[in-house]
Amino acid sequence: MAADATTTVEKVLTGLGAWGVLRSGTALVTTVLGTILFLEFLTPSLAQLFPGVPPNLLHFSTISIGLLLGVTSHFIADLWDRVVFARWYGPHGSWLDKSQPPFLVFPAGAELKRLRALAVQALPRRPESDERIDREIVKVAQRQLERWERIEHPLLLGQLVRGLLWPSLFAALAALVAAILAAPLGAAAAGPSFLAAAAAYVALGLLILLPYTSLRVQFLLRLYQDVAAHPAHHPKRKPEGR
Repeated sequence: MAADATTTVEKVLTGLGAWGVLRSGTALVTTVLGTILFLEFLTPSLAQLFPGVPPNLLHFSTISIGLLLGVTSHFIADLWDRVVFARWYGPHGSWLDKSQPPFLVFPAGAELKRLRALAVQALPRRPESDERIDREIVKVAQRQLERWERIEHPLLLGQLVRGLLWPSLFAALAALVAAILAAPLGAAAAGPSFLAAAAAYVALGLLILLPYTSLRVQFLLRLYQDVAAHPAHHPKRKPEGR
């Protein structure tokens, strides 16, 4: 999601007063509903694999599994931040030296690297490890609530988008397993449709990865800019009396 598009979405959500809702569990609801919806799209084809199962029972099972996987997806969503995003844009990320968008679609990392260095200089003290840099910068930024509310907008939007990454991959895996089982269960004709569904969900996951990455980079850029512009200093010690 481009910065201009993010700003437009921010204005709309601010006008609706929706930021409080986004902070209060919307990401969980989005993840659960997304998982259920993605799996439900497979239900008509799954009926070919299990012709003896009543449709209502099949839908109930799909919704139950979707609910379980959706909740699980929500609580492991930060793996995308700690593993995938960190590998690209973390302190030692492979894309930090890129001045041009990687693969022509992902955000360039050079500006992020420059601003992170400035933000680190503005901290009262440098963190003991590079992995703690962002955590310490966030702590400093959160001390000014009004500024922090604007900084976190791309973060909240990114978490909302991130919530659909695991559901798309779970649905792709379910479709792939169904394609493998189609022939043994006597429904070989359904195999190609399951393979097509698996490919579609993988493609959807890759498409979702783009705005998630862009929004998280925008959040970090705002975070580093704010902390660099408002350096945190050690409090001055009063001279000791003699």
